[in-house]
Amino acid sequence: MHLAQKLTQQNVLKRVLWAYGIYVTISLVAFAIGYLLLPEGALRGSAITIWGEVAAQQTSFWLEFLVIIGFNLGIASLIGIVVNLQRVNGLPAGYVFIFVQGILSGIVAGTNSFVSQVISPYTLEGWLVALRIGYLEFLGYVCIVAATIGVGLRDYTSWLPWKAKEIKVKSWRDIRLSRQEIIWLVIGILLILLASYNETVLAFSS
Repeated sequence: MHLAQKLTQQNVLKRVLWAYGIYVTISLVAFAIGYLLLPEGALRGSAITIWGEVAAQQTSFWLEFLVIIGFNLGIASLIGIVVNLQRVNGLPAGYVFIFVQGILSGIVAGTNSFVSQVISPYTLEGWLVALRIGYLEFLGYVCIVAATIGVGLRDYTSWLPWKAKEIKVKSWRDIRLSRQEIIWLVIGILLILLASYNETVLAFSS
């Protein structure tokens, strides 16, 4: 089965498992590249970590929690859904957003470029923290993107703009989410809320 077919099949759970498996693989490869080939802290202070700087400046637990939620749900998730409006050769572009995030998050962790360094990502404890914050958060993103592939309005025949031909898939009023897609959308939101809470607790317990 073609990758686009695996990521757009009717069963949302299978979409999530395929997409998350690809994300984790990409993230681990990027981690290894960052750890082995790049200097420690190489991305600290870059645009990639700027949102962490804003969150780290907050002195109130609930204010930092709201800032983190605002980014994770109000920005990152929204980008994933908006990008999903487009497809390329049948592949919802929201998945590309997820896979690019896998590269960035892996390199940030591999180079130990976190703004607020509480626990080293090179330790077992660091990996356990990553599982209940970063990987949990991105599982939420995957659920949201996988649940909203039905918003796709346009399909393009190529990733190259000068070669791509646009095919109209549906109009705005034709957008519908199935019951299981709505359930997985809610699950994704809850996972991101939980990961955001875990991140805030970790920051204030240090």
